[in-house]
Amino acid sequence: MLQTYPAADLQQVARRLNDEFSSLAPGNVHRCVHDTWKCAEHLGFRVTPGLVERVARERLQAMVMSRPPSERLVGPRLPDHDAIA
Repeated sequence: MLQTYPAADLQQVARRLNDEFSSLAPGNVHRCVHDTWKCAEHLGFRVTPGLVERVARERLQAMVMSRPPSERLVGPRLPDHDAIA
């Protein structure tokens, strides 16, 4: 039998993670929390708000770390850049 928690628990988890990952769109954070919850249920885990928060945090960290650095501007290559010395 699946243990379910009130939707308020999902909202609290999403709010905490949204505060932590403010660089991501709130909709992406909410979607990640919801998807994590459903995935854990599907796999047969005893789903708790704590479990969902930990797994969703890992997924969100991966999303942030996979973004290319926006500050990095690549200038034009110098003519002798690829020359073998």
